[in-house]
Amino acid sequence: MLEERGLGVVTAHTRRDALTCVNQMGPDAVVLDKPSVRFDPARFCSALRQGSDVPVLMLITQDDQIDRAVGARGHLRYPFTERKLVSRIDRLIPDPDDEVLRMGDIVFSVKQQSVIYSARETHLTPKQARLLEIFMRHPGEVLTRAYLMKQVWDTEYLGDTRTLDVHIHWLRKAIEDDPKSPTHLLTLRRRGYRFEPSDEA
Repeated sequence: MLEERGLGVVTAHTRRDALTCVNQMGPDAVVLDKPSVRFDPARFCSALRQGSDVPVLMLITQDDQIDRAVGARGHLRYPFTERKLVSRIDRLIPDPDDEVLRMGDIVFSVKQQSVIYSARETHLTPKQARLLEIFMRHPGEVLTRAYLMKQVWDTEYLGDTRTLDVHIHWLRKAIEDDPKSPTHLLTLRRRGYRFEPSDEA
């Protein structure tokens, strides 16, 4: 089905074969069918992360618990439609026309409006995506509330900025280990906000 859509597909049934395929062929994405594989998916993802950043879509059963620490970029539960599988794979494969902003361990796809942090992918609303884009294009700068309201909502009205506060809250849930104690998206009282990438940026 995927080959009919123009995608090249290689299958592997053991962890060693799968890692060899990734190392030799450099695929754009890995689909890991957890119910049928003959190896530990967590060990595979751990070994994969040591030498590659290829995204992994893990197919799971209805009873499986999602463990974000494993490192899969996305999960899809059985049963699913062909359309849903293709849609999830399309999200993982880079679009040559898509602009991707990378700051340390934060990766933001401008076109897909999705952000990846610590192997966790979050799809953003258009306003959230625009807000994150502004922060990532101005790292280390203090951005006032008035500036952000103008750039994202095209308004100079500051009588009610609760909308901005809510969007900041949701962004922190996407790019912070602990949204209540942020280290990337900082509040500067009476001044505004500042985006601080990690040390590896």
